[in-house]
Amino acid sequence: IANEHDLLVVEDAAQALGATFDGKKAGGFGLTGCFSFYPAKMLGAAGDGGIAVTNDEEIAEKIRLLRDHGYQRSTGEMLCYGYNSRLDNVQAAILDVKLRHLPEWIERRRDIVSLYHQGLSDLQELKVPPPPRSDNRFFDVYQNYVIRAKERDKLVAYLEESGIEILISWPKPMHHHDALGLGHFQLPKTEQISNEVLSLPMYPELGDEQVGSVIEAIHKFYPAQSRRYRNVA
Repeated sequence: IANEHDLLVVEDAAQALGATFDGKKAGGFGLTGCFSFYPAKMLGAAGDGGIAVTNDEEIAEKIRLLRDHGYQRSTGEMLCYGYNSRLDNVQAAILDVKLRHLPEWIERRRDIVSLYHQGLSDLQELKVPPPPRSDNRFFDVYQNYVIRAKERDKLVAYLEESGIEILISWPKPMHHHDALGLGHFQLPKTEQISNEVLSLPMYPELGDEQVGSVIEAIHKFYPAQSRRYRNVA
C-alpha cells in the first residue's frame, strides 16, 4: 500500500523485538523501525530508552542530530533544533548484558502462551490469542498476553482478590479521551472490545505452577466450566 501511494513507513515495533513475518524481522519493513527499551518491554533497560533502526544513512544522521540537541559531533556545530534523547552509558551497558538472554526469554514467553492456550482455549467466556505457530511464516514474541473476557471487571476483581495481578492497558478507547475531542463518535465494536480486554501475567520468570494457578482461578470464576478443568487437570 505504501509503495502504491508513495508513502514512507515508520514502523512502530516497540513490543515486537525478535518477532518475524515471512522470515523478515519486525522493525525491518519500513524506512525506519522503532523499538522501546521501557522496563516492561521485550528488552527493558533500568529506565526509559529506545532505538530507531534504518538502512538509510541520511535518516540515520538526522536521527543522531535530533537525539542530541541537533549537535553534530564531527563539526561541533548545532545544525537543527533537537532533543535530549541520548541513551546514557549505564542504560546501554544494562541492555548489552540483557540482550544475550533475549532468545531464551522469548522462548519462555512462547512456552507460557502454550500453557495458557491449553488451559483456557475451551472456555466459551474467553477469547484467547492463537498459540505459537510451528511454521516459519509467523514468529510471535508475546510481549503481552491479552484476552477478551465476559464480565471482565468482575473477573479482574476476583483474580486480584486471589493475589493475581491483572493489567488493563487500555481502560477506555481512544475516541473517549477528552484531549482528542472525538467523544461524539459511536464505535460500538471498539467500545465492546475495550470493555472486555485484559492482560494476564506474562514475563519470562513466570513458573509453570504460577501459570497453572492463574488458569485454575479463571476456571473457578466461570463455574460452568470449572468441573471440566478439574477433571482434565
